[in-house]
Amino acid sequence: MNKTKQPTSQDLLYQQAVQEFGRELTRFVAGYERENGKRQELLQEVHFALWRSMAAYMEQCSLRTWVYRVAHNVAVTHIQRNQRAVERNWASLEELELHVDEAADILLTDRRLDLERVMELVHSLIALDREIILLYLEDLDAASISEITGLSSRNVATKIHRIKSLLANRLAFRRKSS
Repeated sequence: MNKTKQPTSQDLLYQQAVQEFGRELTRFVAGYERENGKRQELLQEVHFALWRSMAAYMEQCSLRTWVYRVAHNVAVTHIQRNQRAVERNWASLEELELHVDEAADILLTDRRLDLERVMELVHSLIALDREIILLYLEDLDAASISEITGLSSRNVATKIHRIKSLLANRLAFRRKSS
């Protein structure tokens, strides 16, 4: 007698989350990890943590917010773990705003926005700023990002504004020097 196991509510919620937000998660993870192999590992970690978390999901927030909260937490742990292993040259927003690097500006745009080049700038941000802009790029509002990161909505909105200004200034500077 062949007994097939029925999917649990945890399994069904996970399947729903992946169906609705799987592509977004893949893009989100790409913002945290440059190397393809490590990116795939991180994506697997996110999926596993997401599946496990569905046992505790009680609709205390939207499914999308829950998915990003889990992904955010896994990615932060991943970054911290890798940061301890290899010291990297992260830069704060303040350092990037003060530092004008024409070579980097050339890499950021060549008459059109090139996603890979913008992602290089995003990758150079410290972890928290990177997380905020990646969530913003996934079309989450400041309130949702606030729920995920634990920062105030006002702080999130300010950081988003500063990062967008930094990107715009870098792109405008490049256009003027072309």
